[in-house]
Amino acid sequence: MTLAIAGFSPVPPELLLVLVASLLLWSRVHQLLLGLTVRCGEWGAFRAALALAGFLKWLPLSAWMRARLWREELYAHSALGHTGTAVAGARRLAVHAKADGCLLCATCVVNLFINAGLYLEALDIERGWPCPPAPDAPSAERNEWTLVRFNLVEAVYNLGGWGAANARLSSLEEPARAFPFLWNFFPVQRAWILAHTGHGEEALAALENVDRQRVPRVYRSEVHFTRAAALLALSRYEEAEWEAHRGLRRARRVSSTRNGLFLLGRIAMAAGHLEEALRFFEAGAAHLYKGQGGDGLLAWGDCLAKLGRQEEARDAWRLVLVRDAQSGAASEAASRLGLHARPLAASGCPGLPEAR
Repeated sequence: MTLAIAGFSPVPPELLLVLVASLLLWSRVHQLLLGLTVRCGEWGAFRAALALAGFLKWLPLSAWMRARLWREELYAHSALGHTGTAVAGARRLAVHAKADGCLLCATCVVNLFINAGLYLEALDIERGWPCPPAPDAPSAERNEWTLVRFNLVEAVYNLGGWGAANARLSSLEEPARAFPFLWNFFPVQRAWILAHTGHGEEALAALENVDRQRVPRVYRSEVHFTRAAALLALSRYEEAEWEAHRGLRRARRVSSTRNGLFLLGRIAMAAGHLEEALRFFEAGAAHLYKGQGGDGLLAWGDCLAKLGRQEEARDAWRLVLVRDAQSGAASEAASRLGLHARPLAASGCPGLPEAR
């Protein structure tokens, strides 16, 4: 077989193979392909990221590249809803993160555990960390540790500890200022907590400080969902619905799509449109992404109960205990079911670590 293009002489296949092999052994090519894998993840092209990762694993990558590739592959699995694969990888990565003190890996593990509803496992990363960065450590290291702790705020409020989550977030305000990427997203986390604790106006004001164009593409839907939650807290249902639909159109991760469906269900139920709410809740419950979602499943049960469908409501509440067993929603579901044995996260979230 020969290769001839635009009048060039035929190239012997042996030489062609040598050239291709040489390119694939060149570290610069490895970096370019790894960079493309990362970009695919940032764009939300997760299947393409996995395809590139599968190819790159066969190449002789340096240690730092292989670690980065591992993280990108797990992020893609999680974003596509391959929760079992992501969690299995996260458990292995957690061992590496603690052994080597790799904060980039710690960030990845925390995100993967939270996305799977394993909030206590995520918090264990912080508890078991060998040594947080010293004040005089490089800024990149300090910023990454701040990001780990910032992401853990979500674990705390999913356990039902909204007050504890707010205290944690407040303790991170000063270190977050030095990290422009995080500081731009900081108001979104604050607004989410405010919206869920009845402070809708303050939540909307906080969101005014966000530059949406600087939010990574895969997280832009969360800004819209947070604004929708704030509007819901203010009973501005039509605006909340419109904002939630905007978030759904921008969703890249399967978890974002499922969460958007549950949010639309909550908005419709609050507006008194129970049948419409039921359709959204059913779509969310049937979605391929099954992690987290306790609040949505709990609301689904409440909607069914309002419609007089008590047995179906109890089935929905039981599903909270199965799919989001560590959540504060699971505690509430257990209460509705009249169960005495409740999940670990119940009754005020015992054992939540203090903000530090």
